[in-house]
Amino acid sequence: MWKFDLNWARSNIGRKVNLHLKDGSVIINVLITHALRDSHESSALYYTTPLKSRLGKVHLNEIAWAERLDTHLLATGAVA
Repeated sequence: MWKFDLNWARSNIGRKVNLHLKDGSVIINVLITHALRDSHESSALYYTTPLKSRLGKVHLNEIAWAERLDTHLLATGAVA
């Protein structure tokens, strides 16, 4: 479990995470592709899903925290 902010998102571009939203829902196993601050709207995190390769966008103010996934453990099937 990691505290989420724009700097953390930028440092984890290219990694898989679970995004825990403030409304209680979780977006699981997504790959962070971009984390941008836009002057016209709030900052946003862009991600892709692994199975359908869909692009997604979530505003940073909607994210409570993010959990980084260890891809080595996912690839080997090891259970923590």
